[in-house]
Amino acid sequence: MLMKETPSCSNYQHITVSQKYPPVKFLSEKDRKRILITGGAGFVGSHLTDKLMMDGHEVTVVDNFFTGRKRNVEHWIGHENFELINHDVVEPLYIEVDQIYHLASPASPPNYMYNPIKTLKTNTIGTLNMLGLAKRVGARLLLASTSEVYGDPEVHHQSEDYWGHLNPIGPRACYD
Repeated sequence: MLMKETPSCSNYQHITVSQKYPPVKFLSEKDRKRILITGGAGFVGSHLTDKLMMDGHEVTVVDNFFTGRKRNVEHWIGHENFELINHDVVEPLYIEVDQIYHLASPASPPNYMYNPIKTLKTNTIGTLNMLGLAKRVGARLLLASTSEVYGDPEVHHQSEDYWGHLNPIGPRACYD
């Protein structure tokens, strides 16, 4: 915490605390949600973390830092409504939450090609673990995915009815 002295007319010195965190809304306990973001130190997850924190919610970020970076969320470390847990979603997680945003998965080709088995486990076992957690605690779950599940598309700007161009032995096979 940064402090600076301010001039005073009396013998007392007033201390002003400079703001360490972005401005955050105050929500009543009734309106504040306990939110878990898996993959929260990644690009999408860190921006979602910022939005939900500024909206006044309690946010727990879970990331194994395979592709996510601590620096993406470190500006929240120490805030009373924020927790960062180094954890792999392939292992069960026991936490009380109201909502789960399951974003954990390597989506960039160099990352998922480096360890395709890890990608498969994250996408299957990790998702099963998050579904189990949601069921146990009665939380709502949003499962995000990547366009990589459509393979190497033959058309660009895929419509909702596009089924993809899959190759079970190609470089994207861990998603196909």
